[in-house]
Amino acid sequence: MHPLHTLWPYLRLHRRQYLIGLVAVLFSNMAVLLPPYLLGRGIDHLSASVDRNPATPGLSVSTLALYALGIIAASALSATLMLIMRRNIVVASRETEYEIRRDLFGHLSQLDKPYFDRARTGDLMNRLTGDLSAVREMLGFGAWQIVNVTSVFIASFSVMFSVSWRLTVAVLAVFPIMIGLLVYLSRLIAQRYVLVQEQNSAISAKAQENFSGARVVKGYAIEDREISAYRAMNLELLRRFLALARVDGPLQAFISLLMGIAYVLVLAYGGRMILGLVPGADLSLGQFVQYATTLERLAWPMLSIGYIANLTQRGLASWVRLQEIFDAHPQVRDRPGRTAPLQGELRGDLSFENVSVRFGERPVLQGITLHIPAGMTLGITGPTGSGKTVLSQLVTRLMDPTSGAVRLDGRDLREYPLAQLRDAIAVVPQEPFLFSDTVANNIAFGLNGAQYPPIPTRVNVRDAAAPIADDPAPDMDRVRDAARLAGLDRDIEDFPNTYNTMLGERGVTLSGGQRQRTALARAIARQPKILILDDSMSAVDTETERRILTGLQQVQQGRTVLLIGHRVSTLRGADHIIVLEDGRIIEQGSHDELLALGGHYADLDRKQRLAQDLEQDLGTDLTTTDLTTTDPNATERQA
Repeated sequence: MHPLHTLWPYLRLHRRQYLIGLVAVLFSNMAVLLPPYLLGRGIDHLSASVDRNPATPGLSVSTLALYALGIIAASALSATLMLIMRRNIVVASRETEYEIRRDLFGHLSQLDKPYFDRARTGDLMNRLTGDLSAVREMLGFGAWQIVNVTSVFIASFSVMFSVSWRLTVAVLAVFPIMIGLLVYLSRLIAQRYVLVQEQNSAISAKAQENFSGARVVKGYAIEDREISAYRAMNLELLRRFLALARVDGPLQAFISLLMGIAYVLVLAYGGRMILGLVPGADLSLGQFVQYATTLERLAWPMLSIGYIANLTQRGLASWVRLQEIFDAHPQVRDRPGRTAPLQGELRGDLSFENVSVRFGERPVLQGITLHIPAGMTLGITGPTGSGKTVLSQLVTRLMDPTSGAVRLDGRDLREYPLAQLRDAIAVVPQEPFLFSDTVANNIAFGLNGAQYPPIPTRVNVRDAAAPIADDPAPDMDRVRDAARLAGLDRDIEDFPNTYNTMLGERGVTLSGGQRQRTALARAIARQPKILILDDSMSAVDTETERRILTGLQQVQQGRTVLLIGHRVSTLRGADHIIVLEDGRIIEQGSHDELLALGGHYADLDRKQRLAQDLEQDLGTDLTTTDLTTTDPNATERQA
């Protein structure tokens, strides 16, 4: 009952629609039993007319017309009620699907980085499509058919018992076998359907990874290997589908066999009753026809039992998979009751108080104590894996420290609502993500959120028929200014449609440097209080870097900037620089102070100056390679 219990909040929103639809099903199934009754009565009258039985009035033309009109009227009433049912239950299931999909996406948007580090994109996409469709079918067609079959059985057997209880008891002899088989096979169907959906998720993840990494696959010329692996996964899916079909197929066939046996019993035993061969059990020809026609009405419900059981089991199994997403909670979240923004404008004064971060047993940051006054530009450098990115993620609360505290304007970051905190921060990651949209909309991505209307709690059918409003137009003055400061404006002017140029998925149509500068322009356009640049100029040449740093001088005024980088040329203009190694601050000071110290930073500066000299001789920008940042002797070896 757990899946049904967690579905109730959605079903409650549409309880009126479901109630009207299910009542319509009940009355429709009562109306559908009137034609067999009228047909049986008409046959009895017709038999009496043929036999000239004085005890039974003959069948006149007017009486025959009344029977015919009654059959037509009953069929029309049943069809009308079924239309009312579909108009309510099917629409309710579609609206519920919309609401679940909306809430799933909203919940996924609230989950944090650790969840998405574990989850696979293909699996999430399969749950939002295949599993959600299975739930919708269960709530629509499945719910309708469950009530339909139940009411048909109750009404039909009530009529059949009233006509002949002896004949009905004989027919019921086959039902225990059917119910036992149904219960057993339904369990197998649920188990094997979950295996099918898991394999579907794996295939979706494999396809998504290959499409996203198409250039890597082609670069290594391993298309045949990936095709072979994908083929093997599809063969495994086929094997699981066949295993599902082996328990699903026989169910339908066996129920058809049981219905055939029931017809044989009616014909054999009912025929003897008509002929008077069963003592005390008279049955007229009209009653026999009514009974047989009523039993025929049970044919589709009997045959659909297996399909309904299959549909219900699939829907419940899929809802359990969707519920796993709802049951996931972010490790970083607002404190209970702390959702309203704190009063006062944020200044951007940051301090780390004996901060440590551990991933399991592995220390990533150890005892970091640091004060960054509002408006300061802090440069952060160090070898790969020294904890630079983790330090910046503490500021945005993508993670919380294992011990110690990070404070903003004197308050612990955990006291701020996440929405207020992150609205004041802009981050340019080392590997930027761009959307399949125009250049202008990518730069203005962080500006349009407040212009959208609030999400409704439930859908309205009339809203679904209304035209979809266009996205708000970006503030082009702000977009152009941000592009200029990021050193991207000249590139954009060379694009076919300038700022309206559509980018490919993840910005694949841009170079690595252009993607980084687009992400930088996106952050600048927000005009944040705190700007974090996580090695965001690693893919640009030194001349472009110089232009970007010149533009950033305007952006840095009045803002706290965390400038993570490996190039000394990037860090030179910072007010204060720290050098991390193994999660500890091993050096700190201004550019000149660190050079005078003669430690890691001075050594890095010496290596990169040598790389610049080699660049002039070889015509290659060696300062953009990782050799100078991860291996202190790499440049000498290159030389």
